[in-house]
Amino acid sequence: MDRFINCIAHNASEGNLLIGDTKTAMFDCGMQFCANQTIENVKNALNGRTLDYIFATHTHYDHIGALPMFRKHFPNVKLITSDIGSTVLQKDTPRRVIRELSITAAKDYGSGNVAEYSDDTFVADIIIKDGDVIDLGGISVQVIETPRHTRDSLSFYVPELELLIVSETTGVMFPDGSMYPSYLVGFDMSVDAIEKCGKLPFKHLSLPHRGLVDENTAKEYFKRAVDMVNCCRDFVIDMYQNGLSDNDMLDKFFEKFGSKTLLTFQPKAAFNANAYATIACAIRENNVKIGK
Repeated sequence: MDRFINCIAHNASEGNLLIGDTKTAMFDCGMQFCANQTIENVKNALNGRTLDYIFATHTHYDHIGALPMFRKHFPNVKLITSDIGSTVLQKDTPRRVIRELSITAAKDYGSGNVAEYSDDTFVADIIIKDGDVIDLGGISVQVIETPRHTRDSLSFYVPELELLIVSETTGVMFPDGSMYPSYLVGFDMSVDAIEKCGKLPFKHLSLPHRGLVDENTAKEYFKRAVDMVNCCRDFVIDMYQNGLSDNDMLDKFFEKFGSKTLLTFQPKAAFNANAYATIACAIRENNVKIGK
């Protein structure tokens, strides 16, 4: 897999490079606080070539927060997102959240500062949809819409390499084997996305915040992902039916799914924001199903 190179500069960040014969592409570009190291890793791997594309698995700060810095070093790079992702990036609130959480992550993991940049750099250049194919020369990237973590979440398949690159929609598995449920939009959508990706004829699997994983991890990943989604949904509904307050549910959720390992991959503030959304989503869907 010398064409697919892990350029991740910190556990909490992202960024894997795919090198085609004529074009090159990153899958996410990671966080701002470690952008310089990520860019250095990319430049070393490119060995004099330029970076043509950045595919966004989704528009969260830990996946594309470093975009302004990448645009400075690679002025012609094109950000590729879904139509929903493009719309999100045009809004003031997501841009503000990217900035605020980037600063929080810098304080937790880095220098405490982020570089000056214009919010207008967060704009999509190319819009893609499910089934689209982007040719890199000798290899191609097929687009798989996998909404559930966010509505704009995308996964990608490179058939020539039998390489599957999944978004956080399918769940986040840490090196210690623990797994974190990551659906913020819908339970049914999450199962559909997991099954959709699991049916592809992949040999190599790249996971969020990890890059390529070993064969045994790849084989068990999708079954564990479905089990985790079910576990999460049942756990939240049990808390809700027992009358726990929002704050108590958040504390219990961290006790159940959080860990010291997780906090090396995600600041507590970001965990809490995602957990609130996951809890609310599980309660909302359960209410609909039981007719409340």
